[in-house]
Amino acid sequence: MSRIYQPHRTLGLVSNDVPAILQTRGAEHFVTTCVGRSFNTYNCKKLALQFVSPIHDGRISCLAGHKDFLFSSVGNKVFSWIRGKLVRTYEGHSADVGHLLPFGDHVISFGDDKRMLVHDIETGEIYADIWLQNCITAVTHPATYLNKVLLGNKDGVLELWNVRTLKLIHQFKSFGSSVTVLTQSPGIDIMGVGLKNGEILLHNIKLDETIMKFYQDWGCVTFLSFRSDGVPHMVSGSTEGHLAVWDLELQELNNTIHHAHHSTIATAHYLASQPLLFTAGADNAIKIWVFDGPGGTARLLRERSGHRAPPSIVRFYGATAENILSAGHDRSVRMFSAIKDERSKELSQGSMESKSKKINVRVEELKLNPVIALAAEEIREREWSNVITAHVGSRDVRTWSTARGSLSDKPLSPKLETIVVTAVAITVCGNIAIVGYNSGHLTAFNLQSGINRGLFGNIRGHKGKIVGVESDNINKYVISVGHDTNVKMWDLSGRTLCHSVTLSHPATHTSLHRDSNLLAVSLDNCTVCVVDVDTRKVVREFRHSDTVLDMCYSVDGKSLLVCTRDNVIRQWDLITARLVDCFKTPSLVTSLSLSKENLVTTHHNELGICLWTNRTLYENVELRPLPDDYEPRSVDQLEAENTSMEVEESPSEDWKSSDQINESLITLSSTPKARWTALSKLDIIKKRNKPKAPPTAPKAAPFFLTTTKELVPKFIVEDKVQEEPEKMKSVRSEESEFQRVVMRVENVGEVLKFLESLSPSVLDVELQSMAPLDGGSHELVEKFLDFLISAVKLRGNYDVLQAYINVFLKYNRQYLVDTPTLHNKLDQLKSSHSDSWLELQQKIQECLCVTNFLKSATL
Repeated sequence: MSRIYQPHRTLGLVSNDVPAILQTRGAEHFVTTCVGRSFNTYNCKKLALQFVSPIHDGRISCLAGHKDFLFSSVGNKVFSWIRGKLVRTYEGHSADVGHLLPFGDHVISFGDDKRMLVHDIETGEIYADIWLQNCITAVTHPATYLNKVLLGNKDGVLELWNVRTLKLIHQFKSFGSSVTVLTQSPGIDIMGVGLKNGEILLHNIKLDETIMKFYQDWGCVTFLSFRSDGVPHMVSGSTEGHLAVWDLELQELNNTIHHAHHSTIATAHYLASQPLLFTAGADNAIKIWVFDGPGGTARLLRERSGHRAPPSIVRFYGATAENILSAGHDRSVRMFSAIKDERSKELSQGSMESKSKKINVRVEELKLNPVIALAAEEIREREWSNVITAHVGSRDVRTWSTARGSLSDKPLSPKLETIVVTAVAITVCGNIAIVGYNSGHLTAFNLQSGINRGLFGNIRGHKGKIVGVESDNINKYVISVGHDTNVKMWDLSGRTLCHSVTLSHPATHTSLHRDSNLLAVSLDNCTVCVVDVDTRKVVREFRHSDTVLDMCYSVDGKSLLVCTRDNVIRQWDLITARLVDCFKTPSLVTSLSLSKENLVTTHHNELGICLWTNRTLYENVELRPLPDDYEPRSVDQLEAENTSMEVEESPSEDWKSSDQINESLITLSSTPKARWTALSKLDIIKKRNKPKAPPTAPKAAPFFLTTTKELVPKFIVEDKVQEEPEKMKSVRSEESEFQRVVMRVENVGEVLKFLESLSPSVLDVELQSMAPLDGGSHELVEKFLDFLISAVKLRGNYDVLQAYINVFLKYNRQYLVDTPTLHNKLDQLKSSHSDSWLELQQKIQECLCVTNFLKSATL
């Protein structure tokens, strides 16, 4: 979709309404949850994220696990995975798959087309294809029932099938309500049956009779699980998020866990032989409960969760941008880690469980209103509150501490009663909070003490509501932007008005890049103006096709990223005032924030926070300017045409600079420095690496040692005289590759490329063997001199050529002096080398002079 940004992963997604699966590996338990188009695997010990699966083509409808395999279904296809890697795809259904059941070496899938397909896990072949009378709503395999599966349908009827003979063995009488859950109990032949009307049955499938019946008042039963640590308890889940624990001995309700989740409980599993219960809900949370209270009551042991409602504000936090602050419609403020998932947390608003139980209300109703504005500074996080938030319809600004991970006790309250906070900011020092109100008042608060430091201006800073508040990098100015089309710069210390800029239309959003003092203001006519705070002028204007929802600067301040209501994100280059990137997202972007490495976005009706990587950091991206009215194609169009999701592809071949930009310029080589520097110092390197003594082999005693035939036998040691092999003098019998290239190849570039491919040791030997007495020839020396003269005149690979000339002259200087016919070529080499070196030396001296002047001059 984008030329610059590539989707990386989604943060904050933990689970949804698809039932999770529990698997055991040795003594450790793992749980896999569905998060839309992918699944996450956690360990139950610490609920630490183990891995995230690749993204599927569509939304996952069900999960199942067997041994090392994990199965997922998307549409009418079933996929098998091993540790996040796709193994095989199973096809055959003509409608969506609703249930999966691993069955030995096979996997059984049930689709909305009323077919039951049995696939071989290893080969993927269809073993059996059975047509059913009704749509299946629950499936299980009864323990000890060989080749049998038990099916429940929407008519409340159970059917027992033999998948080997493909026959219906028995059809049970109807329970009068749709079957939603089928679970094997610890007792043989006893099945736990959950119905849509809230009834829970323990049914003996061998005798076809119900032995126990329970009823939960919260409606449909979503899950059943039995304890296996010796306590006769069963737990049931509901669509309202409550859990009921039933005593099977007394046949009564033992206890309840109200609001265990804030939405439907999709999964509830007791861990084997432990008093621990794992639950996963559609509220984007997974929890582990421990039953160690009086009377078998439970308490929350561990939790991993994300936003329960779509987040509306997201900002990178800190200089390293490893953490992300977000606030959503679920009335929570959360901090997510882009590095390690275990560091993500929700900032606490205090203990509300006991208070909610006393007044019989949900915890969400006691929380603060949704956040509409957020500001944070890292510098004072260890000393006092460093995050401030404005809430819907509230006159108070709430302060938070990221170090404590909690809400502070003292809100920042104004003196006026009938005003509402609309904008907030924190100064760069982290001491002062700047708050703007819908009445036009602008106030400063001390964050350490919470004291109101007074209003900016006499009474009201603006005639209408304040839509944005910013502070500069040196605490000189506070910039406020009002709906009255005015941008005002205030003196922070005296709280007096310094300057004012009038815009053409009322403003809606603001963003300030502190290092460059450039203020971006979005107007209600879909235009973004860039105001230079220092010169107090509008320096750039960018027009958009729809209302601007959010915007932010790049870290270097050279680009401005804007998201609009038409699902489009545009990136503007401020220097050239041109559009460099434009892409359309599948859903509406509500907020965005940019760091050096990543882009983070929140979307309408999506619980996750999308993390995008900046492709320009690790690959060459050609950013050709786009027309200002450029409209990207929608995702639906791309999918319909079965084309790539990329709106603008980078060139298939990476851009490569020419070897020599200009003949008058001196160009260095791209060869690693270690290769040509080692060539001139190879004798020193060899001397340093030479071993002090040759290695000696240890004396090996024979297995059987011979002895003398004496009264006191002695070992016989045979002295083996090792003859030294004759040292053969190496004589070059044929022409080497180096000599062939130098003598026959006329292209200087090809010869130089060949020399750069040789190792320093090989090249050193070749340069030593060029003279006639060393195995070379006069013609070889003459040809190499011609190559050096031509290469120096080209002024390319200058550093490598200096090393070649140095070693060549060191080894062949005597032959060059004794051969008068080569003196002319040496003069040519000297002349060419001097011309280029004098020019380079002059440039270096000029740079040194300017540097010394700047160091010593008093400016």
